[in-house]
Amino acid sequence: MRREAQVATRPPNRVNSTYVNVMPNDSLHFRFVARTAGAFMYHCGTAPVAAHIANGMYGALIVDPVRPRLTAREFVLVQSEFYLGPRQGTDSVQSLDWQRMLDLAPDYVTFNGAANLYATHPLEVGVNQPLRFYVVNAGPNRVSAFHVVGAIFDRVYVDGSDTPLRGVQTFEVPMGGGMIFDTHLVEEGIYPFVSHAFADATKGAVGMLKAGNPSGAAAAH
Repeated sequence: MRREAQVATRPPNRVNSTYVNVMPNDSLHFRFVARTAGAFMYHCGTAPVAAHIANGMYGALIVDPVRPRLTAREFVLVQSEFYLGPRQGTDSVQSLDWQRMLDLAPDYVTFNGAANLYATHPLEVGVNQPLRFYVVNAGPNRVSAFHVVGAIFDRVYVDGSDTPLRGVQTFEVPMGGGMIFDTHLVEEGIYPFVSHAFADATKGAVGMLKAGNPSGAAAAH
């Protein structure tokens, strides 16, 4: 009983008292100081959290360092998954299939919410232009093995670290994680970027970088 009384009289936890369920027609406003530079995920935390994330309630938060990074062409890529139930109604609406999500069997794995988006609409960049990718993995279940075919990363910043890894070709971004990838492309060409878990790339986690004005085929792998 004494222990229960002690718990009851403790000051409220500021973090836990801030994150509460927001009911329909209600709103919540809060602010914070972003003390750590990097690429981070934010998401809905209402139970069941996995269902809310799988339905798209997430985003990327990019925090710049006090001392700016080297100048580069920047892109934000959020990898996520969709688990679809059967089509229903005259509009063929598909809802989340909870069992498929528990079985880790997504129908689509995407960058920025659309399968093969940047395969059909390549990102145009310059030859030898410094490039920076902020890659956030919303999940909820699949690791992103981020890789640019035909390139080596000059620097990889893991979460909020300001000490980069160098000379990396592929690096895993865990569910809920965020990494920063710096690279450049030394020749004209079409350079795919993928999650190197190729079942996921086949399901849509693939895009293209168009460097210069190439006339040949995609970069060799």
